[in-house]
Amino acid sequence: MKDPSELASELSKRGLEWADAEAAAQAMEETKKILLAELSLQYPGESRAAATDKATADPAYKLHITQMVTARKEANRALVRYRTYQVFVDLERTQESTRRAEVKAFGG
Repeated sequence: MKDPSELASELSKRGLEWADAEAAAQAMEETKKILLAELSLQYPGESRAAATDKATADPAYKLHITQMVTARKEANRALVRYRTYQVFVDLERTQESTRRAEVKAFGG
């Protein structure tokens, strides 16, 4: 079995990577409406709907959406890496427990 402190350290590292990626994705999602509102203000003579339509077609908004989707994808991937390692740690623990039970049962 791997050293428990190494397992804990790696699990913590992966958990923090997921937390950072999740925070980045959330920040992008939270600022989406703010950016749209700011871009809409560039069209003062337009109706609200027309200004919003023009703002959503703005390259800055399109870039934000692309970056937001990428950030969410990275957060999801980080979560997969974290949860996969959690399963690995659980399997290691189960194997060690099984080994100890076999030793005890067979007097080893």
